[in-house]
Amino acid sequence: MSKNLGEVINHIMEQNSTKQVMIITNHLQILGTIHDYEGKCKSCHDCLIALKDVKVARLEEVCNCNKQGCECNIEVFVAYDWFNVSTNAIVGFSILG
Repeated sequence: MSKNLGEVINHIMEQNSTKQVMIITNHLQILGTIHDYEGKCKSCHDCLIALKDVKVARLEEVCNCNKQGCECNIEVFVAYDWFNVSTNAIVGFSILG
């Protein structure tokens, strides 16, 4: 039996003593804290990851690179109290210390 991705990320975060995660989809960069729902939600879907205190930006708007260099636009992030991500949409993730 395989674990759902939210449980896997929670486990990695516990091992690294952090609550912050960055999730990349094909179009978004998402920064936030994974809601710890393990054993607390009987109706939670395995295909969704619930995040709180979230900042979301479109990847193409975060950094604009040209021949002279790159310019990053941290201001493009939009804040949300809660945000749900489909595990099917996740391309990669990183635990932030």
